[in-house]
Amino acid sequence: MTGREKRSGRWLLATAVNLGAVVVAVVAFGAWKRLDPAQGATRPTHIEGSITAGFYEQGVDDVGFIARANMHVTAREVMGARVIYDAVYTTGADHFRVVPAAGKPDRCVLLFGDSFTFGEGVSDGETSAAQIVARSRGRVAARNFGIGGWGPHQFLAGLLSGRFQRAIGCAPTDAFYLIIPAQIGRVVGQGQWDKHGPRFRLGPDGRPVRAGNFDGSGWRGWRALIGLDAVPGMEEADLAAALVVAGATELGRRYPGLRVHVLVWNTDPTFPAGIMARAEHGMTAAGLDVQSMAKVIPRFAEVWPDYVIDPGVEWHPNARAYERIADFILREVARD
Repeated sequence: MTGREKRSGRWLLATAVNLGAVVVAVVAFGAWKRLDPAQGATRPTHIEGSITAGFYEQGVDDVGFIARANMHVTAREVMGARVIYDAVYTTGADHFRVVPAAGKPDRCVLLFGDSFTFGEGVSDGETSAAQIVARSRGRVAARNFGIGGWGPHQFLAGLLSGRFQRAIGCAPTDAFYLIIPAQIGRVVGQGQWDKHGPRFRLGPDGRPVRAGNFDGSGWRGWRALIGLDAVPGMEEADLAAALVVAGATELGRRYPGLRVHVLVWNTDPTFPAGIMARAEHGMTAAGLDVQSMAKVIPRFAEVWPDYVIDPGVEWHPNARAYERIADFILREVARD
């Protein structure tokens, strides 16, 4: 073996050792992440009630998954002997959460989003949609199109398939999309529960184009192999913003004169602020009315722990938060 060959062999060996060390470190990090209580993976709570018998329908081509139709379930989150929440969820024939009927409404509001719109942890009459009807005394109708774990990709996909339109049943005047930071990662299939979710990519013109479903798009990357969530970046932020904008455009096309608003609920200190700001800028630049929760609840950055179910354990909004959101929405829709 020549000196050059020996040096080459040593270089290859060193590279292999270093690569192996990196792989071991990454796998160890993945294991730590799944065990680290700060990541929420080992949160000492569990869900009880009839919801555990099966609440979601998977393999739905347009939106990936959705709540089952005509369900009435109990849902309790428990930590040891302590009940974190005890709620009742009811869905209609359209698969969405039921909302009390309005009398003779002169306005109709559509609410889109994920579990923060659905109302995870609160009962049917405590959601924003239900509160809108109750607090307006039936003058404003509302539809709750939130499903836990959804993102902007389901918002657009459900509009393109006509799923939402078939369930509206009124003449919509306003639509509100509530976005949280976690939704940015979901648009590229980060959610482990969303394996068949609608996949979109940005076209040359910056608009989202449907590209099948996540489970038909091939290998999901090395991070998924070791159980790590995808780390959303600027590209994901751009895609999330484009999806919300496209959904708003589709709503405007189908319902001329309808006003679309975006509410940003951000209580996640670990999420990169620049990525969320990028998504907000993309929506604002496209002409959407984007409002932070500080517009809904003054001094929100300071007082938000009073508006979640159990700070440090259960971060979903509580009934008091949904009352404030309903009041804000009623003020907004009252404007000419």
